[in-house]
Amino acid sequence: MKIVTAAEMREIDQAAGSTYGVPEVVLMENAGVQAAHETKRLLQGVEDKAIVIFCGSGNNGGDGFVAARHLANLGAKVKVFLLGDLQQLSEAAQMNLDIITNMDLDIRQVASPRDWDKIQVVLAFVDGIVDALLGTGFHGVLSEDLERLISMINEAEKPVLAIDMPSGVAADSGCIAQTAVAASATVTFGLPKLGQIFYPGGAYTGNLLVDGIGIPRALLEAEEIQQALLDIHLVKKLLVPRAADVHKNSCGRVLAIAGSKGYTGAAVLTAESALRSGVGIVTLAAPEGLHDVLAGKLTEVVLHPVAENANGTIAEAAVAELLEAAETCDVVVIGPGLGRDEETARAIRSFALQAKVQLILDADAIRAFCAQPEKLSQAAVMPVLTPHLGEMAALLDISVRELKDDLLAITRQAAVDYNSIFVVKSEKTIVVFPDGNVHIASNGNPGMATAGSGDVLAGVIAGLKAQGLSRYNAALAGVFLHGMAGDLAAEQGMTGLLARDIMAALPAARLAVGNE
Repeated sequence: MKIVTAAEMREIDQAAGSTYGVPEVVLMENAGVQAAHETKRLLQGVEDKAIVIFCGSGNNGGDGFVAARHLANLGAKVKVFLLGDLQQLSEAAQMNLDIITNMDLDIRQVASPRDWDKIQVVLAFVDGIVDALLGTGFHGVLSEDLERLISMINEAEKPVLAIDMPSGVAADSGCIAQTAVAASATVTFGLPKLGQIFYPGGAYTGNLLVDGIGIPRALLEAEEIQQALLDIHLVKKLLVPRAADVHKNSCGRVLAIAGSKGYTGAAVLTAESALRSGVGIVTLAAPEGLHDVLAGKLTEVVLHPVAENANGTIAEAAVAELLEAAETCDVVVIGPGLGRDEETARAIRSFALQAKVQLILDADAIRAFCAQPEKLSQAAVMPVLTPHLGEMAALLDISVRELKDDLLAITRQAAVDYNSIFVVKSEKTIVVFPDGNVHIASNGNPGMATAGSGDVLAGVIAGLKAQGLSRYNAALAGVFLHGMAGDLAAEQGMTGLLARDIMAALPAARLAVGNE
């Protein structure tokens, strides 16, 4: 499913009218009907239940007027409060306000202290609340009245259905200036909005429901929309069944360059996760002083000790040997636990710019390019980078806050500038391609915020690429399988989830996707 910005959704709405002849009032009617339906479902029926609907002066308020009519017709006791300048109502919204006025619904414009007192009393005894204040048009700072009303809605602690967008959440970023409606559920129209996926907005959205409201399907599937949800339906198409006559040499070879003194765990997780993804052979190249420790931890991985320096990290002298080893493999994953020694950083850059094989750069391999990220575009094969937000910000020499405020635009530009695929790990992992397309993970959970989780992801992507997927599809499928494995592991509890629990669940995740 595609995901849109507020501007893209406005263009879709306009095209529905200008290209297909679907009038605004029809879309508003369909939206309001769906909002009433979802309110009924949220409250498990609305007959004789008290429902208050807060409407603004935009088309979101118009949707609320339609919902008020249908809820009243279903037997609900509806009260409508209007906040905003009614002179700004569109023709469609005014038409629907006139209808519920003619129906003698209880409608009150918030204008005096008595109106605020009335709201306080109503909220104390209401069964449910409908938020139709702002919709997707909000960004910036709430007015004093809106901030006050939203706080009152949240303090009421009643079931809340948000229409299109929880008021106070920025549709394009999920950012919240002061406060936002904490919705129990949000019914959004056409397509999901970015702010409902990214946090903190995602936490205020509640259960997200999507309805097309009669918008022509071609508009919702347009190639010009370059954001999409990474879900099981897409990933199932990317993975192919394992042939009956395969053997280890036909299932791909991965070279993992990872580990340093004190960081053997990262190397182990990366190498074993590549195996758990289904790859045939994994070779782990690590500093020679770690051989005995790694030999005690790994039984299915081929160990390749290489030269180390006095700090117990890979030495520059190892580069030629690593390049030779890479020639026998399908993909190289480099970086987990390598450390930030300057000599090792030089070795990483030297290897990465000479290797003629697909590279998956994680952790310290990404850090090695922070002073000169432009060199990434000189790699012989387009690399895949798997940074968390801190590593991505460091690579671009900006703050994490700056990155989060404009995540998609910044990462898209980086993908172009450095001719790289970025898998950016956050509350919702995103996969960004140089052509501008972005996929946003639909799975994963907070329990996966644990040391080593990223090492597992890097190994999975490398393993899938080695098994024959394109670099693009390996990144997408790897992110989804990693998230699904985390969700399966979390069925035993999120708190205390370990990276090795995620790794252990990878075969089950692959089975759950299908096409085994």
